Amino acid sequence: MFRPVLCAAALCVAALPLGADELLPRLEAAQGAIDARMLTVMGADPAGARWNPARRAASACALRELERRRGRKTAETYVRAVEKAVSEAARLGSAGEFGGLAARIHRDAGIRLNRDLVPITRTCGMGL
Repeated sequence: MFRPVLCAAALCVAALPLGADELLPRLEAAQGAIDARMLTVMGADPAGARWNPARRAASACALRELERRRGRKTAETYVRAVEKAVSEAARLGSAGEFGGLAARIHRDAGIRLNRDLVPITRTCGMGL
């Protein structure tokens, strides 16, 4: 008798947008794959791309700040754009192409430089 109610409640919870803390593992996995390709192309780690506790904390801050400023939907859209970019990163062959990829990720998520990235970077010490 209670089973349909429980199933309906579970579906409702599953349909809720994910918050920044729930999105962070997906962002880290996708960004890590892009970073690995960038490191292969560049042969070094000039941008400090390897994940470490400080970078993880700054990324979490940046994602939370994006969610605070623009809402959960934009944070989810950003993470999906990074996930989608992993396959494109595999085809890149120069450092400059990674900058273009980052610009496309931000564009696809509706993230703007002055409205979003600059304030997030000031707050967290690292942008998206």
